[in-house]
Amino acid sequence: MPEHHEDESEIPRGEGFQPALGGVSPENRHGQDACATLAVITGERGRREIVRPLAAVGRACVVLDWEELSARAGQPHLRFIRELWRHVRTHRGAIVFTDMNSAFLAVILLFAKLHGTTVLMRLRGDPFAETRGQLAFHWTKREWLPFARVVVAWLLDRPLFVFVDRFVPVSYWIVRRLEIEDRSTVVPIPVPLEKFTAREHRATRPLRLLAVTNFNFPQKIAALGRFLDDYGEFLRTHEMTLLVAGAGIAWQSFRTRFGGRAEFPGFVRNVGALYAGHDVFVHFSDLDAFPYVVLEAQASGLPVIVNRDCGMLEQVEHGRTGFIVELSDRAENESLLQRLRDDPSLRARIGAAARAEVANRYSLAMIGKELVSAISEVPNA
Repeated sequence: MPEHHEDESEIPRGEGFQPALGGVSPENRHGQDACATLAVITGERGRREIVRPLAAVGRACVVLDWEELSARAGQPHLRFIRELWRHVRTHRGAIVFTDMNSAFLAVILLFAKLHGTTVLMRLRGDPFAETRGQLAFHWTKREWLPFARVVVAWLLDRPLFVFVDRFVPVSYWIVRRLEIEDRSTVVPIPVPLEKFTAREHRATRPLRLLAVTNFNFPQKIAALGRFLDDYGEFLRTHEMTLLVAGAGIAWQSFRTRFGGRAEFPGFVRNVGALYAGHDVFVHFSDLDAFPYVVLEAQASGLPVIVNRDCGMLEQVEHGRTGFIVELSDRAENESLLQRLRDDPSLRARIGAAARAEVANRYSLAMIGKELVSAISEVPNA
């Protein structure tokens, strides 16, 4: 299966870089054999995190996109194998840069090794922990077909990772957790700031809190559940509301449990409108390498509150671009929420600093340069 979806929202495709399936990007329409990078990706996230940043700095790139393959009639898995073989043979010497895992990664590594090609892997999370959580969920629900699919990833990923030449994780948290310091170059996720309108903060009641999460991973939502258990009644009695957007395998059971404490609209395509219509963004998780929704919220000028864990610690500077809290500290957190409710200037100041940080740190060109540097660290790149 493609690499685990830890991305919580869907961003519309950008313009100006839409190569045809198995085709050549605009930056490399001439001299295909000179292609430096073959991007084998799962769809929009791969384009956002690999293809567009490299294009922004003029890096030659050919794209094989599983999302486009699977949208066509026929046998997409067989088509993937044929297209991959053709591209690896055609572009000998190219670096294969992928964000896919499980059986897909097995095929990629096999073809690459047969042709002496280097493989880089984009890591967005801890696939082993995510797989364990999904296995437990499907086992409990007696969902045997999804369970079987996840078993394949569980069996393949760890041994396959041994043969990946170099990892490009999105955060240092992943590097430490997987103990891959000697084979990793950390490059975060780019954010197209122009897609997000800065929130204008005004005095308002109730204070509208927003969370966007992925219900496919139980460990991602466990901390949010603790927050709702401990603070749901406080929110209701202190003029505050919480909307939790997102979908996934655990959405129905989570909504059933907490439906009286928050609103659960399910999957929302236009997340930009959500950020524009809320005052504070909260993200509580026990398993999140570098949640893109935190960056989206910051790009939208929202103050962000995160728990002291995972990759969120690399995204938020406490008191300047957001707030890092201990969920167990009821008095401190309730005081913070009330200050944010009562002081729109505080929300505006934190939100503006967060948006400026996104602009300075996560532009396409900056991330593109860092990806090129990561590729250059591979022997014979």
